Amino acid sequence: MALCLRPAGGRDAAVIAAIYDSNPDFLAHHLGRSRVDEAFLRAELEEMARAGFASFLITEGTGGPVVAAADVRGGETAYLSLLILARAAQGRGLGQRCAALLEEHLRSGGSRRVRIDVVDGHPGSPLPFWQRLGYAGSQRVNLTWGGKTSSARVLYKTL
Repeated sequence: MALCLRPAGGRDAAVIAAIYDSNPDFLAHHLGRSRVDEAFLRAELEEMARAGFASFLITEGTGGPVVAAADVRGGETAYLSLLILARAAQGRGLGQRCAALLEEHLRSGGSRRVRIDVVDGHPGSPLPFWQRLGYAGSQRVNLTWGGKTSSARVLYKTL
């Protein structure tokens, strides 16, 4: 089944919160908490929009179940700030398909390259996943999200 990308907004806060909450290791290592709520997600969506990011939901088919959420900012070098799959959607090859859908969206908007930041130091790190998809780099940065600062590796891919 084809994946579809649709804009996300405050009305989607509960759906996105459920995706986040289905990934407790992600929350612990990125935010230092075990759950988020709709108010947190609405504020996050507003903050990302102010920073020039577009938030999306990825569904299986038009109007089908939501499998992932993403935040991206276009430009010659686009920035994929977040791609998070619902726990139930993992392990079926959907992560690769979601990344390809986002890359195509960015390419069609004129982006030539995409940047991602991969947080270090937690079990199940997605670094090998992104490397298999052709992302590479060795630059390091510190990222602060929700009051928690984490070390991350900056990776790029030519589109």
